[in-house]
Amino acid sequence: MRFTQPLYLLFLLSIPVLVVLYMIRPKYKKVVISSTYLWERLKKQKRVSKPAQKLRLSLLLILGILTLAAFSLNLAGPYISITDTKKKVIFAFDVGSTMNCLTHDNKTYLEKSKEIARSILDTLFKDSKVSIVTFSDSIEVLAKDVSPSFAKISIGKVLPTYYVTNLKESINVISKLFDTSSYTFFLFTDKKVKVQDNLHVFEFPKPDDNVSIDNVSLSAFKDGFDAAVVVTNRGLKRASFEIELFADQKLVGVKSVMLLPKQSESVIFEKIKGNYKVVWARINYPDRLREDNIFWTILAPPPTKKKVLYVGKGNFFLEKAFSAFDDVELYKLQDVKNIADGFDIYVFDGIVPQKFPKKGACIFILSKDKDVSKLLGVSIGNKTDIEGYARFVKSSISRNIDGMEFAVQKAISIDDKRLEPVAKLFGKPVISFGIVKNLPTVLIGFAIDDSDLPLKVSFPILITNIKNNFVRGNQPFEKMTFYPGEEIKVFSYTDGKAEIILPSNKREVVNFASYPLILPKNDRLGVYTLNLSNNTSYKFAVNYPTYALDESEEKKTDATLAFSETGAKTNAKVPYLLKDILLILSLIFLTFEWMVFMNENKS
Repeated sequence: MRFTQPLYLLFLLSIPVLVVLYMIRPKYKKVVISSTYLWERLKKQKRVSKPAQKLRLSLLLILGILTLAAFSLNLAGPYISITDTKKKVIFAFDVGSTMNCLTHDNKTYLEKSKEIARSILDTLFKDSKVSIVTFSDSIEVLAKDVSPSFAKISIGKVLPTYYVTNLKESINVISKLFDTSSYTFFLFTDKKVKVQDNLHVFEFPKPDDNVSIDNVSLSAFKDGFDAAVVVTNRGLKRASFEIELFADQKLVGVKSVMLLPKQSESVIFEKIKGNYKVVWARINYPDRLREDNIFWTILAPPPTKKKVLYVGKGNFFLEKAFSAFDDVELYKLQDVKNIADGFDIYVFDGIVPQKFPKKGACIFILSKDKDVSKLLGVSIGNKTDIEGYARFVKSSISRNIDGMEFAVQKAISIDDKRLEPVAKLFGKPVISFGIVKNLPTVLIGFAIDDSDLPLKVSFPILITNIKNNFVRGNQPFEKMTFYPGEEIKVFSYTDGKAEIILPSNKREVVNFASYPLILPKNDRLGVYTLNLSNNTSYKFAVNYPTYALDESEEKKTDATLAFSETGAKTNAKVPYLLKDILLILSLIFLTFEWMVFMNENKS
């Protein structure tokens, strides 16, 4: 028997008080007896005068004790677990990254969860309804209201991932997908879960022996690089191990490390000579989680300057803004007929070229020419004299300037819904961002000189955002290493298709419909290669999310599982509340007690 409010059991301490009150209760009765009998009775009382003598068996006392006991137990909310194979059953498996930890019999937490679930299925009737759900950063229903035999097949399809589990959101979604009040809910996870009715949690502990590589940072120089490897001992005991550093499959360094529990250290590898691309570190240590013992990163080549071509009659503000960047070379041209390829950004000020560049990115400052809409293939408003105060809205290139205003006159609205609004005037976009002629493009519907935008602090920020979205050093990614499930944006032009080579060397073709390009979500750990249609190839790495191990730091770490590994909890059981029964019993006892009391005190 268990209790939902065990503190109310303290009311049981009132039973000794009841006994004492019964002992000191006067028990006088008017009875006519002979004086000789009374004298003999008095002599016996004096010869044997003990307090226990007053505790003679009394129906009134017994009923009082039973009433107090039933009432106290009722307040404590008792329940017992009974086998209930008629109700529907849900098995919810946490398949996140931390469930890849090993138990002491070298089974992963997920493998152990599946083993326990199968043993529970063996106790169910054949007509029971079983649902199988997996969760990590998202929910997947593998089976709903199927037979136990079919559920066993579905459990075989439960596979591990390296995504970070969002437990609270997962339980909320499962509760909405199923009427949990009519289900017995078995949850397998290593996270802390609040106890609820019909919820049975098989909670795994944090690994007692685990070291991890949290990061590898590189500093490149002319003939090689330096590396800093951050390692942490997340276990309960001292760990001694070696860190091996590899560059393009070549072992370039080994260092010995000793860490106390919860200790972190940065291990430095200096002056690694050679021209390498992929660098990775590995811990040579057999702990409870192997996937966090390795970390990949990409050695980016030294940055080169990006070329920007301004085409127009001259614009002091734009030229000044681009010239302020150390990594930009600005070129100017007035003849729209002789536009060469090979530039990273093209700025067309009031001009639309007859021939568009094959690759790169464009900024168009639109003129009032009626042919602009046809040449660009976008919808432009009929009015060319809109004026007022425009406001930046949330977009890909309005970071840190969202909500700022500027005055503008003689503006053209950009009505094409395929483009993302950047700034609006009277609800109409006057600056937009999107793909035009297969190139990432910013459209500005007014001459820069016809606004006070260059005088605002938002102008250099806008140009910086545009530049950063169009060009990112020698890599099209925001960074070189990612975690599973993290959004990977590619700031590079492609005709809509690209090839990804997975760490397993499997090749996949992906389609893109927007800029920046968003790669499909993937949780396989290792180095990926992205081949774009313009014959350029880039690498990035996906590593184990060690921060997921930190999210459960408050949970007590234990070297053994929080439930029996021998199958003590293999029966499908549901809680049966006893509060109502005990309340009825306490009322019955109280009624009988009153009846006995009234009977004893009849005159």
